[in-house]
Amino acid sequence: MTTKKKLPLAGTPTPAAAQKELAVRPVAAGSRPEFPTRGELYRKASLLGGATLLVGSLAHADAPAKPAPPPPPPQKQAMPKQVPAETPTNPELLAAGSIDGKPLDKVAPKFKVYREGGGIGPAEDMWNEEEVEAFINWTMAREGKLAIQTKYKLELDGTSLELDGFDPDKNVGYQYVDKLDYEAKQAFDKTVQKKLEKWQKDKKVAILFISIARNPDAATIKGKVIKFLNGVKKAPPQLGKLPSPPPPAATPAPAPMPASNAPAKPLKK
Repeated sequence: MTTKKKLPLAGTPTPAAAQKELAVRPVAAGSRPEFPTRGELYRKASLLGGATLLVGSLAHADAPAKPAPPPPPPQKQAMPKQVPAETPTNPELLAAGSIDGKPLDKVAPKFKVYREGGGIGPAEDMWNEEEVEAFINWTMAREGKLAIQTKYKLELDGTSLELDGFDPDKNVGYQYVDKLDYEAKQAFDKTVQKKLEKWQKDKKVAILFISIARNPDAATIKGKVIKFLNGVKKAPPQLGKLPSPPPPAATPAPAPMPASNAPAKPLKK
């Protein structure tokens, strides 16, 4: 036979002691919350920060001091370059021709004629006179095996000239004049040209006078040089340096006037 459980009636108070499932027990210990509280977070943060500072200070204190950087290496002073002494030139090269004591280049120097002007007047053919002279120097030295000295001052028979090129040992040289070289035209007028011809006939010196009325041309100039040197080979001038002209004689001082013994004339009143 089953016993029936009496249920409390609504509206009738029932003491808690009478209800076993509602019996009050003393709390022995509370459970920790799943998430940390705000206080615990603050406490942990302060502890971690202090520990970090402590560890950093200890590491800084225990770390060995960095050694000072080594001093820079001493800079090497640049030694002055030693210029090698000039070696004597091969005499065989000089014997084949030279210009101012230097052996000739393998190839002749070139010069060119170009058009210039046209601002006020018409354009004209122009060239560099020094380039033309360099070509003649090379051709003379090469074809005649000459030791050409440029801008050579020649004094002979009371005449002083500055030649473009001359070999003072063989007494062979040249002078170049073109339509743009007005100073050379005046220095080597017809009177001087006749002297050059006479000197060559007398076998004193042989000087080629190159006069170009138009534009200079390498082939024309070379032909004149070769023709001249062939004539020099048939009748070469005397070898050796020409005797220097004697110094001008000193003019005697005028004799003093003799003293007059005649009595001085009285001045007229």
